[in-house]
Amino acid sequence: MPPMATTYGFVDHGSIISQPSPLSKMKSMESNASNSSLNGLAPEFTPTKSAVISSQTTPSKNCNESKSWTEPTVHSEEIAVAARWWSRGMRQQDLSQGEVAAFEHALKYGMVNRCMGHWYPSEPMRGSGHRSVINDFSTDPVILGAAKAVPIRDITSRLPRAVMWLNPGSVKVKLEGRPWAESLYSNSNSSGTSGSEDEDNEL
Repeated sequence: MPPMATTYGFVDHGSIISQPSPLSKMKSMESNASNSSLNGLAPEFTPTKSAVISSQTTPSKNCNESKSWTEPTVHSEEIAVAARWWSRGMRQQDLSQGEVAAFEHALKYGMVNRCMGHWYPSEPMRGSGHRSVINDFSTDPVILGAAKAVPIRDITSRLPRAVMWLNPGSVKVKLEGRPWAESLYSNSNSSGTSGSEDEDNEL
């Protein structure tokens, strides 16, 4: 008797030999192809010893070193004295007290921003030229910015023509036509203060 054909294979002498159908073959090939492509795109990653060490942050030496400069604030005596001198010397007949106060307040913040990173209590003369405030041959941007914030017009003609040195522990101003600088503020505890001649050389 010839073997009987079935969907699973052939019956031969009472045994069944199974063969995969074409559909199962196709699914198996697709699965193998998918696994190989995924393995190629995302290979297994095992962190090495060097990778673990490099991921740990080590603080730099500079982080532990103290800064040689400090930051002044709007409450610093030097800043307050300097801003007050400019506001009181301003021609203010047509201005309200609120406008004058607002100008002085804005001037404080402008001076603080200028002194940021340039304020050395142990070396008061260092950076003196950078911190100076001028209304002479030109009007200082700090003054112009404060006037614009209020706003106040014609600020150049309202203020005295002068050069101011704003240093840690010392505030001096030299008016146009005068041979010397007037001291507005002096802290006897501050080290390294010097006369107006050194300050003139900073400009």
